[in-house]
Amino acid sequence: MMSTEFSRRSVLFGIGSAAAVAATGGVAVAQNAYARLDGVRWYFLSDAEARSLAAMCDMLIPEDDYPSASQAGVIDYIDLQLAGPYGRGSDLYLEGPFRPALSTQGYQLPYTPANLFRTALSRLIGGPGDPVALDDDGRASLLAAMSEGEIALGDIAGSTFFSALWNITNEGYFADPMYGGNENYAGWKMVGFPGAHAYYSEFVDLNRPFPAPPKGISHTSGTDRPMSTATRSREG
Repeated sequence: MMSTEFSRRSVLFGIGSAAAVAATGGVAVAQNAYARLDGVRWYFLSDAEARSLAAMCDMLIPEDDYPSASQAGVIDYIDLQLAGPYGRGSDLYLEGPFRPALSTQGYQLPYTPANLFRTALSRLIGGPGDPVALDDDGRASLLAAMSEGEIALGDIAGSTFFSALWNITNEGYFADPMYGGNENYAGWKMVGFPGAHAYYSEFVDLNRPFPAPPKGISHTSGTDRPMSTATRSREG
């Protein structure tokens, strides 16, 4: 059952739903990524972890003509992934020995992906590299330093965490909306992708761009949007 005392949008943006409606006239809120899961508590993340991820993900995919990462539901996607088989490392070999290795040798950490994110974020939150406390320039510098391996988060290389963050941010922005991100097909609209499905099978041999609105696996017939995650969870 949904809680009426919890709001993901309030957690990430520091404003209540009523204030957001007043500020935007209701239009942006109706299309906001968190409208479909707003009121559903985080499955894995804490509020502080969600805010830190939003601060960093929005530097990787900022708002321009298209929504930012957090506006497109990427934090929802990350939360769902870390709470599921990916977060538990179901497809990974997680036994030792854990020794320095080449990136080509696969996953070599003594952490499940969920614990990797939790541990790395715990070493950022409240410290000098806290993404929420930094301004945009500071966040950009933090991410650049991590990506170049110039800083470490305890026993976690900054480049290792940055790579995991970069990959999951892109997944959340461009994966089918049925997985919790890519709200209202934001990522697909950005790149002009109509969706990987059979709706347009009669056009595949035309060998030219096909200007059609995107439709995902869980697309709601007669609308321009996918079925919401909240709706699917209630029906499932």
